[in-house]
Amino acid sequence: MRAHRLFRPAVAAALVVVGSLVLTGCGSALSDSELAVGQAAFSQPVAAQPGGTVVDAEPKSAAAPAEAAAAAAPVAAPITAGAPVAAPSAGKPTTAKAAAGAPVTAAVPRAKAGLPLPPPAQTGPRDPMTLCSFGNASGVLGAVSGPAPVANAAWASWINAKGGLGGHPVRMIIADDGGAAANAQSIAQKCVEQEHAVAIFNEYTFGELDGALPYLKSKGVPVIGSIGAAISSDHSSMVFNPLNGADIGQAWGFINTILAQTDHRKAAILYCQEAATCAQQMTSFSHFLPYKGLSMVYKAQVSLVQPDYTAQLLQARNAGADVVVLLLDSASVGRVARNAAQQNYSPVFSGTYNLGIQATLDQGSIVNGLILASRTPAYSTSPLLADYREAMARYQPGKVMGDVGAGAFVFGKLLEKYAPGALNKQTVTAADMIALLRSVHGEKLGGLLPGVTFPLGDDRTMTNRCISPIQVQGGKFVQHGGFVCAPDWKPGT
Repeated sequence: MRAHRLFRPAVAAALVVVGSLVLTGCGSALSDSELAVGQAAFSQPVAAQPGGTVVDAEPKSAAAPAEAAAAAAPVAAPITAGAPVAAPSAGKPTTAKAAAGAPVTAAVPRAKAGLPLPPPAQTGPRDPMTLCSFGNASGVLGAVSGPAPVANAAWASWINAKGGLGGHPVRMIIADDGGAAANAQSIAQKCVEQEHAVAIFNEYTFGELDGALPYLKSKGVPVIGSIGAAISSDHSSMVFNPLNGADIGQAWGFINTILAQTDHRKAAILYCQEAATCAQQMTSFSHFLPYKGLSMVYKAQVSLVQPDYTAQLLQARNAGADVVVLLLDSASVGRVARNAAQQNYSPVFSGTYNLGIQATLDQGSIVNGLILASRTPAYSTSPLLADYREAMARYQPGKVMGDVGAGAFVFGKLLEKYAPGALNKQTVTAADMIALLRSVHGEKLGGLLPGVTFPLGDDRTMTNRCISPIQVQGGKFVQHGGFVCAPDWKPGT
């Protein structure tokens, strides 16, 4: 093990290196024990203080047989400031410092019993490739993005268990930018210049991506996938997000999930004040109304931590709203639904993909009937996302799952499909990753996508304007039909 000093004192963010692995021997793959130690850990990022360090696993050769993996859940090993930590892959202690008084949990993962590993790819050893992911993992917005970073870690474990991406072991770096654009830019620079990342993978920002995009564009480093909370992700030639876009695509998503799943046509919208993207999405949504009888009769900006929404709901009812669109988090949606029930107000509640998360189901029967515009097939029930569920059970057991986590496995499948041609070389560069993404045309991935091509130029709003209509029924997310798309969209445009 070695500790890398990644931040100057001015940067209030922390990077977590999920693993660095090397395949050895023609056609060989890593043992379960090496995969468990090197790839499956995810530590909750904390604000780094001067002198903070990040533990990074050294590349190593396959040694132990697959049978050596222990079939048990991860063992939590708290890291406090200056405390020595046992390094499982090296067998000797190292030191990692966290913010004073804010311990970091470093999981030492072990394979879960009963879940077979994916078959190893028959590839020879190639140079590892580094991917970086960052976003806001703090406060109420951190709860919204929560499924993304753990899914990124799980996907890295999953693909390395299969022999890597095109034979290249994947090293995933995960960082919390604390919601600050300046931190996002600094993290991107550290990832590219010090860690030699060839791409940003499934960014989970809420607008702070704006701070990193000019730098990434100047260096030619692509962003592969997004949770879709940053409008800028739809307006940069460096962003290759195959899922429904954050700007116009999501606006049509609000409309189409209502048209596809209910005959109600008078909408009210409650949108959050904590993230600028909420107001931006509300504006985009409003731009296309009225449409096919759907109109907006009331709108209000509210807080995610607001204890009661009765006043806004009464105004929505007085305006005649029979469907209420919620740009909120899961806990807020539960409070809204309970407040409405207390007033004997029973509109259809509608939301977007961020509500496709266990925390929404945890609100209980009060959210039955909630309709969602999901970016993917239903993550918890669709056979198309069985890999996501299995990988999370194996490498991140008990961690939160949701649409923004399932997206990581859609991006991963896209890379995996095109890697044999684009990454068939000893060392991968950012230019190779862009070439791979440029070769995607009309891609459906067996039903995970509606037919995606990445356009040239900064306008990416036509990449994907389709959603999967999903409803909460009996404590489950149930998909209603296939993709529903904007009227001006067609595959491959």
